Amino acid sequence: MGRNVLSILVVTPDYPFESETNYPFVRTLCEEFVRKGHKVTVLCPQSITSTILHGKLRRPTVRYDAIDEKSITVYQPYYITVPTRFHDINNWLIRIGLKLFFLKNVLKPDVCYCHFWSSGFAILPFAKKRHIPLYVATGESDIHSLFSTRFGFELLRSYVTGVICVSSKNRDESVELGLTTIEKCKVFPNAVNAEFFHRCDRSECRKQLGLPLDDFIVVFVGWFIERKGPQRVAAAINMLNGVKSVFIGKGEQAPQCKGILFKGALPHEEVPIYLGAADVFVLPTLHEGCCNAVVEAMSCGLPVISSNLPFNWDVLNENNSIMIDPNNVEQIADAIRTLKDNPQKRAELAEGALKTAESLTIDRRAAAILHFLSGGIK
Repeated sequence: MGRNVLSILVVTPDYPFESETNYPFVRTLCEEFVRKGHKVTVLCPQSITSTILHGKLRRPTVRYDAIDEKSITVYQPYYITVPTRFHDINNWLIRIGLKLFFLKNVLKPDVCYCHFWSSGFAILPFAKKRHIPLYVATGESDIHSLFSTRFGFELLRSYVTGVICVSSKNRDESVELGLTTIEKCKVFPNAVNAEFFHRCDRSECRKQLGLPLDDFIVVFVGWFIERKGPQRVAAAINMLNGVKSVFIGKGEQAPQCKGILFKGALPHEEVPIYLGAADVFVLPTLHEGCCNAVVEAMSCGLPVISSNLPFNWDVLNENNSIMIDPNNVEQIADAIRTLKDNPQKRAELAEGALKTAESLTIDRRAAAILHFLSGGIK
């Protein structure tokens, strides 16, 4: 059934460092692997092009992130990129960069765990040459957009040991694209660290943040981009009376509406108190794998208003949410109004959210994934 202690090489396109907190869910999972007694090495190539041309923070090429009494080794070798629209070229450039990395560094993992399909493609030559099981975690919002062709992915399809899917939607899309077979796939919805994301006293949270105690507050968490829909939420709020809002995120489409109490980016560890202070979570997103922000909101006991699209169907239902057409501002406004005017329904959906979240903890998810990984090691 595999080994008791695994040496896991996690390959990912990004990993949190100092003020840059992208991909916190990858770090959360890695830390849980370590807490369960396994060794984790993270391989996260960084674009020297983005560092030079776009001012992206230059990171150490190797560092050690402490976790309890152990540490995670994080390698961030440089590679060259072209504009992001040339996905196929960048996939090959990352693969070349990793080949150069392995000429200078000797790693002997038991298993490769890759976020996402592009990372699996990049590490394939290393894994195949050394006969190392390779797993791909597919959580992309739109897998179709990542590759203009399937060239070079045939070997990955045949070699990949298993596919960890954050939703049934991601599983079905991966199979439809010919990247894998359904037999190799297992669905593990995203999860949260329940030590941080849990229900808190709403009044106490508001006092700590200096927010009004009696107002009805909507919270949005996500990038300020068209796909996530902050401006649609703002437009819906402008149709209502007596609604205040908190928008957590950053991006080019910063929302503008009446009653904004806070707007801007936050460290991930500060998000729970803002969720705890809110009455309802709203995210009319157009594309997701499985949205971490939705799961985090439910874990904090918030009823959810989000999209009636397949990526939400593994975690949202009529017992914990109101599901709407994410492009329909009137539906978003009606859902907010319904929960504002009906405290009983709001409370029922909040309890349903907490019930759903009981099974969506990082402890359970990591244990299930580790079991899956162990099955591929001979």
